[in-house]
Amino acid sequence: FAAWRQSLERFHVACIGEGASSSGEFWEAMNLAGARGLPITYILQNNQIALDTPPAKQSGVEVWADKANAMGFPAWTIDGSDPAAWHASTAVAREFALEGGGPTLIHVETMRGCGHAHHHDDLYLGNPSGTPAGYVDRDLLDYWAAKDPLPTHRALLVEMGVSEADLELMEAEETAAVEEAQTALNEMEWPEPETVTKGVTSLHDADTHLDHFERYTGQSRPEANDAPLKAGETAWSYAEKGGWTYARAIQQAMADVATMHGDDCVFIGEDMEVAGAFGMNMALKNAGHTDKLIDMPLCEAVIVHAGVGAALSGMKPMVEIQFGGFAALGFNALVNNAAMLRWRWGADCPMTVRIPLGARTRSGPFHANMIESWFANDPGLIVMAPGTPQDAYDLLMEGAQLPDPVLMLEHIGLYGLRGGLTGWGMNINQKVDTQTVNDRIANGERYKVGRAEVIRGGTDLTLITWGAMVHIALQAADALAEEGIEIEVVDLRTLIPFDAQTCVASVQRTGRLVVLQEGQWSGGLGHTIQSRIMEDCFYELESAPTVIGALDTPVPFSPPLENHTIPSLEHVLDMLRSSIKA
Repeated sequence: FAAWRQSLERFHVACIGEGASSSGEFWEAMNLAGARGLPITYILQNNQIALDTPPAKQSGVEVWADKANAMGFPAWTIDGSDPAAWHASTAVAREFALEGGGPTLIHVETMRGCGHAHHHDDLYLGNPSGTPAGYVDRDLLDYWAAKDPLPTHRALLVEMGVSEADLELMEAEETAAVEEAQTALNEMEWPEPETVTKGVTSLHDADTHLDHFERYTGQSRPEANDAPLKAGETAWSYAEKGGWTYARAIQQAMADVATMHGDDCVFIGEDMEVAGAFGMNMALKNAGHTDKLIDMPLCEAVIVHAGVGAALSGMKPMVEIQFGGFAALGFNALVNNAAMLRWRWGADCPMTVRIPLGARTRSGPFHANMIESWFANDPGLIVMAPGTPQDAYDLLMEGAQLPDPVLMLEHIGLYGLRGGLTGWGMNINQKVDTQTVNDRIANGERYKVGRAEVIRGGTDLTLITWGAMVHIALQAADALAEEGIEIEVVDLRTLIPFDAQTCVASVQRTGRLVVLQEGQWSGGLGHTIQSRIMEDCFYELESAPTVIGALDTPVPFSPPLENHTIPSLEHVLDMLRSSIKA
């Protein structure tokens, strides 16, 4: 995909076994390659068994090459024991692809001569003791053993006039190279255990066991600091007239990212080329970036994988998954691929994934899911959840510069789709400063990503929240101020990794802690946040901490049901008063 976008004369080879060719992502990849005529060949090797599952129970095709028929590109079958057939087929596939013909599939017929892994040999081939006896078809194994390409191709080369001396030299060189590599591996020192925490993202290393222990025992007790805001003072305000909606701020950030990175930037997703979900791509088109919008097949896994490939190829992809629940379809691509690249082999993956989601949108199940907790147990992703137009612009701009995969959770209920108002009927428009974050980016400085902000000063209780709940929190704080109770509100902004220091410092000042999340209560990220804060300041708490979350139900479609499931202002007020009185 990246080579096609970058006009690179680059050929690609993807190898897969007959068992894994049953996976949905294999079909999604072939579908995209066929639709866009990508320069790739798929080499599908049938070795007669996938772990312990025979080919007849994997697929009903007559030959595995038939799998390409549905995708609209050519395929053929070769004998995997014939090196010349391998070379000729790959050469043909390469020429076909680079001349604009698109993808191909090469079906290689062969047989595995050992178990799936060597610990599996006894089950497959049988133990000399006879227990287990093994289940391999001995006649079929003998047939393929007689076609072993090492001796047969060597004999062919001799017959064609290659001298024994040349062959022996080649064999000696290869043997020496293998032995040298094995010796280097055997002599290599094991890594230092402490290094396992390093480089999870470019923003942070993982905490160590010692870090947890020292916090729990009070050995690393943080020093208290002064409040950044006076009680009742707020960090920002809404624009009574004018200003940008939340959606407008995101649109502008997308256009500015496209301008900043030029042809290296590409926007990947479903329905991108006309307007995008909620019309969010119109600003890109108006700014002259239509050529950067790419419609993808409706399959989230290949959308994310294509973004990862583009990032690895030096591009700055911005991927869109249209709704929160749809991220489940791209989950493997996100957590088992994108999230692990940096930690596993040091690869930069500068990909931004925009995911609209959230309640009070009447989107119902599959669409409105709050999904931040899905990613908390699979480190490597940076997850942001802005609650204001200013933060939406700043975080998207800054996140797009990071060398990490970044998830931008955009609350649809904040977009301003109802005449500029939120799903709660509020005006949260702001006059957005676009200069400061761009100056920080130009200077190579971090700005907001990874940093929470105290957005309202208070002395009696710390209320930590993010996303749309920021505005409920501020409403609650204003209401309680009339009762003489001052709430300090902390907006996390970045959820993973979250800024524990700012939260701990606030709780040290107020002595009480409540975490407010829109997501369901059970398994919510709020519990992790609460636990981390309590490690540092449990004995400074004057009342039991608590987490406020949605009811443990799927997101309803019916407006009365949806409104009832998520935390209401009245419920938040009741919980805060209870914490104060405890």
